Parts: sequence; structure tokens; C-alpha cells
Amino acid sequence: MLAIKHGTIQKDEKSKSRKRKVEKEEYDEAYDSGTATEDNEPKIVKTKKEKYAERKAKILEKRKERKEKRKEKRKSKTTESEGEQDDSADRDVHPAGRFVLLRPASASANASDDNEEQIPELIKSDAKAESAGSIDQLDGWNGLGVPHTILRAIAENGFISPTEIQAMTLPAAIMGKKDILGAAETGSGKTLAFGIPILAGIMELKARKSSRGIRKAPKIKGHQDTKQQEEDRELTPPLDELSNFPPLPSEDENSDDEENTLNSKASSSPLYALVLTPTRELAVQVRNHITTAAKFTGIQVAAIFGGLSIAKQERILRKCPEIIVATPGRLWELYQEGNHHLSKIDDISFLVIDETDRMVEKGHFEELRNLLTVLNADEAKKHTRQNFVFSATLTLVHDLPDHMKNRNTGKRPKFIKPTPGLKIQQLIEELGISQPKVVDITRSQQTAQNLTECRLICSMEQKDYYLYYFLMRHPGRTIVFCNSIDCVKRLATLFGLLDCNPLPLHANMIQKQRLKNLERFRDNADGLLIATDVAARGLDIPNVEHVIHYQVPRTSENYVHRSGRTARANKNGITVMFMEPGEVKNYVKLYKTLDRSEDLPLFPVADRYMNAVKERVNVAREVDKEELKLKRTQTEIGWMKKHAEEMDMIIDGYNDDSGSDQDEDPFILERRKNRLHLENVRAKLKTLLSQQIFPKGFSFKYPTSTGHLKMPNIPASAQDNSAVKVMKDAIEDLKLAKKMRNKKRKNTGA
Repeated sequence: MLAIKHGTIQKDEKSKSRKRKVEKEEYDEAYDSGTATEDNEPKIVKTKKEKYAERKAKILEKRKERKEKRKEKRKSKTTESEGEQDDSADRDVHPAGRFVLLRPASASANASDDNEEQIPELIKSDAKAESAGSIDQLDGWNGLGVPHTILRAIAENGFISPTEIQAMTLPAAIMGKKDILGAAETGSGKTLAFGIPILAGIMELKARKSSRGIRKAPKIKGHQDTKQQEEDRELTPPLDELSNFPPLPSEDENSDDEENTLNSKASSSPLYALVLTPTRELAVQVRNHITTAAKFTGIQVAAIFGGLSIAKQERILRKCPEIIVATPGRLWELYQEGNHHLSKIDDISFLVIDETDRMVEKGHFEELRNLLTVLNADEAKKHTRQNFVFSATLTLVHDLPDHMKNRNTGKRPKFIKPTPGLKIQQLIEELGISQPKVVDITRSQQTAQNLTECRLICSMEQKDYYLYYFLMRHPGRTIVFCNSIDCVKRLATLFGLLDCNPLPLHANMIQKQRLKNLERFRDNADGLLIATDVAARGLDIPNVEHVIHYQVPRTSENYVHRSGRTARANKNGITVMFMEPGEVKNYVKLYKTLDRSEDLPLFPVADRYMNAVKERVNVAREVDKEELKLKRTQTEIGWMKKHAEEMDMIIDGYNDDSGSDQDEDPFILERRKNRLHLENVRAKLKTLLSQQIFPKGFSFKYPTSTGHLKMPNIPASAQDNSAVKVMKDAIEDLKLAKKMRNKKRKNTGA
């Protein structure tokens, strides 16, 4: 049968070849005679090699055509796209108009099928840097190991190049997995210096489908591998042990426990990172910065801090955020209550302690030490965790106090003077850091390079005069720091009467009011914030021009961090220290610690305006005094009324709000007299505040040859009345005067 089939196949092939030859001969004859048409054209069958060669040639021709089209479009920079482009093209040509065409995000590409065309996204062309081409402009971020998705968020926020601390820490943190101890001046970008490595590490752990362990733990004798332990837990127990296990639940029990199973599934997501901050406002700020950098990563960030309801923060923790930014007190409280998500705190892969020198001070943040005990309980987990320690005053050390110096005599044990190296080594041991890398870029003066520092010597009573003078003479966003809450309250009341619209900020305020005052201060270009050291550390408030120390700071760290609220991001700023004679001792200690060789220059004050300033402040003080007196009498009257009503008694004068002329009680008469006096003083203050103290340049116009009125041309340097410029001019005058004195001495000596 096979032989017969093979013979028939050969016959068919021969017959087909004969037909092709006959058709070809007929077509040649018709072509010679000129009668060839499409109908009698022979159907030539091509081989597979010929078909493949033709198909390949067509593909090459199409590629050449597309390359030529792209070259022409790049040269001419046309505004209209011509035809459809292949999906494998290296770059899209965007039309220059109101909108630009972008490639869709990689996350959406994974969700859609490969064969389906993805719909591009239209955005406004005047945005900061949304397109993929904007990432190409971030040349400074090349070689730092930052993932592409994080670079997109960085480009949107306009960070074209990294700061010095970021460039020095990111490669070691992302690629080397080192523990970073960073010391840099305020406003140098320390938040992203630890935020970007955390996001990159979490993305790496998710790609490896691992819940913890960014680094490999060293092998320790006697300790079993953690992965092997997890595998052993998942193994089915032997048959002889199955009798010890409880029976499976019934269908009714399963239906009743549906909500619990859903909660357990939701709580299965790991906790990767923990960021600890000393203040609540700083926790909110760090959360916002990390959330901005994690825009395209899908990583959730939450802030946990005191002052808000615990129930609300427990609802936030039920969403199982991968990163938690918290203050130690509230975090330890929720951990002790047995929060399910916080029970994974010992398995975190990243730990950040911001403003570390403040957090580890003795007598402060005892909850932090409890948390460190939990985190460092397992030696293997401690080595796999990556740690970040940052502060502007990380390497700042103090001299020994006098009583310790006097004790360093004789045979008694001597106290060793601290050094930056000893301080860092102590932090490494206390925090459980295994692979440290120290990055210290602080200046010897500990303050920013663009910061102008000065002082103003006055008595305690005159500080209010000079503060009001400064605020009126040099308007701008200003922060006034005080050492006590009572001082903040007094200044807020006084300068509220002077129409300065102050915003207080201290620890005794409700948390919502604290956050609201910070938002109002950010929104007002000429805002005034009167605060304690709660606002001294870490807060990144843009365009703060002036920082005033109403009282000399108690420590040099407070001075550095207070002054760091201005002159941020390479902008100019000024800090003024109000100093009374009783604070000279603290001032000397402060500048001895900061290793300053010269005193701060004095801030210039125009004495011809001080009389008007003093008059306004004195009247405001009188208004404050009278309001306080009236408030006290009102409380006393309220107390008398309350008890009189309870006893069904009628007291002359107290039951009549307006009072009458027949009231002979001296207490009632004095109250009415104080009220009238308060109204008169308020009217006087209102009249004074309506008048200007300082001239505002030219207020007249002059006629020109064309007949129009014009303002005189005033140079920009003359119009600039900022405090920074005034102080810099005063410093130049001091240098010039010193040079002239030295020149006179040389001439007299010769």
C-alpha cells in the first residue's frame, strides 16, 4: 500500500510540473505576440527560502523608512505626528503644544494584555517634569542606584540634582546596604537621604518576594537558619501527633468568622520600615516627603503620633502600611496594647532615628529605649536590619562642666572629655549598628553658609520694643523662639493687640490647632510664628527669612536647630539673638561650644523711630493689663451671681448688668470705671496703629515731557530694605572702620 501511495504522489508531482511548463510556454508566446493579460498570467509557486528572504527584505526596508522619517522629524521638529509608529521605537516624538504625549506607566502595562494597545496619558506641557524625557535631565542622579519609578517622582518635584549629603549616602545605602550615620547642616535634604534608600530597598524585597532581611545575616554557631525554621513550621506533623490537634471548625463557625479571616488576610502584609522622630510636626513632614517620593511605587506610608485619637490611628494601622513614621510615645503605647500590625516591629528591615542626638538624651524618650530593646532582642535580625541615623548636630560635643573639671584631680576617677568619635561610637553600640558608614559634611561653625548671624543687646523690658521694631521695619516670614510656654502666650497676646497676627505654637496646645497654625504660617508670606523649641528641629517651612531668639537658647544644639529654620536650600536668611545682661553667661558657653573666635556683630537700629515704637507697645501693654483686670472681676462677679442664684438672694449691682447711678458699692463703680478706661485705651491704640512709623519710599509723581505723571526711577539696591542686606552693609562698615583704625595706628606709630 505504501508503494502504491508513493507512486501516485510522484505521478501527481510530475503532472503539476508539466502543467507549469505548458502555462509558462503559453504565457511567453502571448507576451511575444502582445496579448498577455492578468488572466493568463501563470501562478508561480515560491519556495520557503524565497518567501523568507522577501519578508526579511520588506522588514528591513520598513525599518529604514521609519529611521529616515524619525531623522527628518528630529531635524525639522514638526508639530504634527505622521502616521503610526512601531511599538519597538526607541523614543516618541511629542508635538509641542498645550499637551504632550506620554508613554503609559509600567504598572498599567502589566495589568493590560501584551497584544492590546495602551492608551497614552495627556498632561499639561507646562508641568515641572512629568514626561519620561524629564528624567533624562536628571544627570546628577546617575550612578546613585535610584530606581526609575522613584526618579519619576523626583523629576516631578523639580529636584534636578542631589544635595551633597544625598550624593554621598545614596550609593552606600542602596547598593552597599550600609548603615548610615549622617551629619549635615539644616536644610540639606537629609529626609530624602534616608527616604530614597528605604523605598528602593522595599521595592527590592517585593521583587524577591521576601518580607524582611535586606542584608544577609552572618552565620552564628548554635543558631538555626530563619528560613529553615519557617519551612519546618509549614511541614505537616506526623500521624501520631495529629490526635493532639483540635478538630476542624464546622460550616456555621466558618460563616461566623468570615470577618476575622478577612482581617487576618489584610494583616498579612509585612511592616518594612520604621522612622522615629522627636516631634509630632516633624513626623507629619517626614510622612509627606516620603509619600511624595513613593508616588509611583504603590508603597503606603502612615504617621502615628500623640495628640490625636487612638481609635483613628488604629484604623490607619489596619490598612497595614509598609512604612510607619511615628513618635516613640504613641508607638510604644499602641505596641503595648497588642496592635497586630505593630507586633511585626521586630521583623523590620529598615530603622531610621531622625534627630538622633535629641532622641537618645538621658531623661528624654524613655519609650525609645524600650523599643530598641525589642528591636535588638534577636541578634540575627539586628544584623539583617539597615539603620539610618541623621542629625545636624550629630558630631557636636560639649566641654566638661566646671564641677567635673575640678573633680579630675587627685586619685579619684577622671572624666574624659567627649569627642565626636566617642559620641558616634556610643551611638553605634546603643542602636545596634553593625555595618556603619559615617558621613559628616558639617561646617566648623555648625550653621548654614548663607546664614547671617547677629545679636542685639537690650534690657528685659526693651525686648518687646526691639521685636516690634524689627517686625515693622523688616516685614517677611519670621519665627520668634522662646524658652518657655508662658513667654509664648504673653507675646502672642501682646503682638495680637499690635495687629501683627501672631500664631503661637507650644506643647500645651491641641494637636489639631498646632498643625492648623503651621499651615496658616506657610500660607502667609509675612507670617509670624511665636514658638518654643517644639518648632526648632526638622520643620521644613519654605522661605523663612528671619529667625529671632527672644531668649538666649539653653544649649548650642537648640541654637543651631533654631537658626536652621532659615537659610535653607541655598537661600539667604538672618538670625538675631536678643540678649539681656543676665544672659551673657549662657551666650559665652554657647559660642565656646561652637568654637567661635569672634562675637556676633550688633544689629543696627535707627533710634529716631524708637519713640513711636515704644508708645505703641506701651499702650498695647496697658490694654493687655486692663483686659486681664476686667477678666478677673468678671470671674469674681460670675462666682457671686452663681452662689446668689443658688441661695435665692438678690445683691444690688450684681444682678444688674448695666448698673445704675444709685449703686454705691465701690466695687461696682471701680468695675465700670475700668471698663470705660479700657475702651479709651483701645481707641488710642487703634489711632496709633493707623499711622505709619517708617516711610515707604517716594509717594509723589513728577510731570514728564509727554505730559504724563511718572514715578522716579529708584534703583533696586536702594529699594531693598531686607534685614539681610542691612546687616551685611553694617558688617562691611565695621570692617571698613576697623581698617581705618588700623591705618591710623600705623601712621601714628610711624
